[in-house]
Amino acid sequence: MPVTPDKKPSAFPRWGGIALPACLLWGTLIGVVLGFVFGNLIIGAALGAAIGIGIGMALLAAAIVRASHHF
Repeated sequence: MPVTPDKKPSAFPRWGGIALPACLLWGTLIGVVLGFVFGNLIIGAALGAAIGIGIGMALLAAAIVRASHHF
């Protein structure tokens, strides 16, 4: 993306914007697979989603810290 003199590029990384939904999705899918293996899909999906949200929040916080360094 070319930078024009009057427009500054965003300091917030793109991966920070997609971290939370992507981790929620992958956590849920992995939880469903593990739930299938261990016998309870709903509990596996709930635990996987919770772990995915936790990881996504950590990545979002890292993106915010990285973006705040530029100011």
